[in-house]
Amino acid sequence: MRNLQSQLYENTPIFIQNVLTSWNGYRKTRSRYGNLYYSFLIELEKRQYLNEHHAKKYQEEELQRLLRHAIEKSAFYKELYRNIDIGEIRTVADLKELPVLDKEMLLHNIQDIYTVSESAAAESEISYEKGNIIKLLYTKDDVQKRKAFLDFFKKQHGAVNLEMKRASFSSRRIIPDNQHHKVFWRDNYFVRQRIYSSYYCNQENAAVYIEDLEKYKPDFIDGLPSAIFELAKYINRNKFILSFKPVAIFSVGEAVRPECRREIEEAFDCPLRDRYSSSEAAPFVMECVKGRMHYNLYSGVIETTEEGNMIVTSFNNYGTPLIRYDIGDRVELPEMNERCECGSVHPVFEKIYTRPLQQPSSVSRGDLSAGFYPDKVQQVPGTLNKFHLFRSGFFPFKHRNDRSFFSAISNRGAID
Repeated sequence: MRNLQSQLYENTPIFIQNVLTSWNGYRKTRSRYGNLYYSFLIELEKRQYLNEHHAKKYQEEELQRLLRHAIEKSAFYKELYRNIDIGEIRTVADLKELPVLDKEMLLHNIQDIYTVSESAAAESEISYEKGNIIKLLYTKDDVQKRKAFLDFFKKQHGAVNLEMKRASFSSRRIIPDNQHHKVFWRDNYFVRQRIYSSYYCNQENAAVYIEDLEKYKPDFIDGLPSAIFELAKYINRNKFILSFKPVAIFSVGEAVRPECRREIEEAFDCPLRDRYSSSEAAPFVMECVKGRMHYNLYSGVIETTEEGNMIVTSFNNYGTPLIRYDIGDRVELPEMNERCECGSVHPVFEKIYTRPLQQPSSVSRGDLSAGFYPDKVQQVPGTLNKFHLFRSGFFPFKHRNDRSFFSAISNRGAID
């Protein structure tokens, strides 16, 4: 069925593809923006500046609720905790009584970890981890709460989803291979969104993207920073001044390098706001208006080892509960337990060291967006030093450091 839909999409005119994109957006909007989404978004806004005691009390209540759910619905956790009195796990400190879930355990027991069937899940998400495929299933409530967190984050920086025009740079393959015109975007009319393909976002096509952005004039931008970085370099190099100013740019799916942030903020004359992105539904860590990263206590628990490794427990993934999961990333905490100038009660993280998803470059065409990875290449197990693409000719790729490490490439397509 999916292949039939893809064939239909790829062989229709662009305006029909826009209609199909909008219809798909409408279907997703109905499941993502329900009553729980709106009520939880209001709740997050009210709780943002409450005292730390209130935040930790809420965190403990959510933790106890998640543990009860996992024991009742997941065969894996029922067996894993069979000799543990879950009723005694009441605080974050008590979590240390539970075993750590590592990647091997997750990979080999994923079917027993699920609390919903794939057919009953509201949405699913796939990550490729060193050649291994991990599929996460989400309930409808998971989807709406996660969406509320993301929109709450954007709202803190002046971007109101569904009400303001949005430009999104996606790694999804939205442009058919047989397209001959340089129209590298599609419209999702229902949510006032123009989706730009990161796949073709390079210096060769930068002028085409910028010309359309000038016409569209988005209120805010989100998506792969590596793609937006390509446009920013072109804008700055040519000393081009845009006729619009977004309220903010939000990174999705990749870590933001310092040089990337500098170029983007200079080109678009607005702040770039980052958040910790993980394909395994970790608790949210988001940048505040003062430019500091806050771990949101309402989204889950993040424990740290002496080495700084993150052990995460998410409150927003009841379909695939991840409790005390060793996610493979590290965090650097501030030297002093200080309160941020923004007034938030949520703890500050100095820096997060994520697993690398590196930017590809072409021998003949220079740097490319990370979205340029072809589907077949993403599925190659293990590591890959170089690869060749044969299309209309020879097209060699390599990484700047001659290493390629495919990690956490998700079918979300880098769109929130």
